[in-house]
Order: sequence, then structure tokens, then C-alpha cells
Amino acid sequence: MSSAVQIRLLGEFSVAVDDVAVGGLNSARLQALLGYLLLHRAAPLSRQQLAFLFWPDTSDSQAQTNLRQLLHTLRRRLPVLADSLVIDERTLRWRADAAIQLDVADFEIALTRAKDLTGIERLKVLEEGVDNYRGALLPDCYDDWIALERERLAQAYVAALEQCVLLHEERRAYKEAIDCARLLLAADPLHE
Repeated sequence: MSSAVQIRLLGEFSVAVDDVAVGGLNSARLQALLGYLLLHRAAPLSRQQLAFLFWPDTSDSQAQTNLRQLLHTLRRRLPVLADSLVIDERTLRWRADAAIQLDVADFEIALTRAKDLTGIERLKVLEEGVDNYRGALLPDCYDDWIALERERLAQAYVAALEQCVLLHEERRAYKEAIDCARLLLAADPLHE
């Protein structure tokens, strides 16, 4: 039986296997690599591009060595991912059947599902998505590649909160609308 891996990239980074927290993943570079791999899980990733992305100021061979070492560290500290991450000479990719619960994916799936719903069903699914957003994407990562993803997700969160406020107002659930509006202002203080 394979283990269930839960990974949080929104807010504070965390990894758990079968609801037990996994330690040893404190390195910002290790978290950034795992985050990048997970955010781009739909397609194979070139090892050469990854090496250049994470170590642009080093030689190609040194960047490849750094990537190899970081992947080795990741697989050693989180062995349950060894079967989920397929690594060959040129690419890395996630297996389609990888048993990973990712908060970013849960957030995005809920927002996508909500588009096809109306009324109270839409509100419930939006609130599900909002509950998954516990803060900025990998807040301790300052790499250039993450800025656009972080902003895209933050804007989606703000838009979901706006919709929740409106849906609560339609139902005359003013307390809940105010609670959502407070969350909205906390996420975007300049939002009126």
C-alpha cells in the first residue's frame, strides 16, 4: 500500500506522510526545487533547464552537479517520493498516479469546479478553495521564477473571496460576508 503524501506550498511549507510531519526539508533551495517540480507536474522537465534556472551563475556542468546532489538529497529525505518522481538522464517527471495531495492543486481545482456551479453549491466550493489558501506561495523563496506564480495565485484567492462576499450578500448572510470581506482586506489592504 502506498503512502499518502500531503504537501503545503501555500503559507508555511510543510510535508507530511500519512499525516505525520516530515522533517529535514528546511533548506530553501530544496523547498524551491520541490515546489517548482510540483507546480510543473503536468509535463516532463528538462534537467538542463532546471539546472540553469536554479544555478544560472555557474557553469553548466556545475549546475548539473548541483541539481543531481539536490535531487539525491530530496530522495533521501523524502523516500516516499522516489517512486512518484521519474528521473532519467535528460528529464524529470511525476508519475500520473503519484499519491500526492497538494494544496495548490486543491485550491485550483476548487476554483475551476466553482465556475460550473451556481448559488449555494458555488459558494461551498469557493469556500473549500479559500480554505486551502493559507498564505503566499512558498513565502521563503525569493527566486525569480516564483513571482508570477505567487501573484497569479494571490489574485485568484482575492477573486474567490470577492465572489464569496457577493454570494453571502445575495443570501443575506451578512456576518459571513463581513468575515470574507475581512479576509479580502487582509490579503489586499488596498482593495475597496
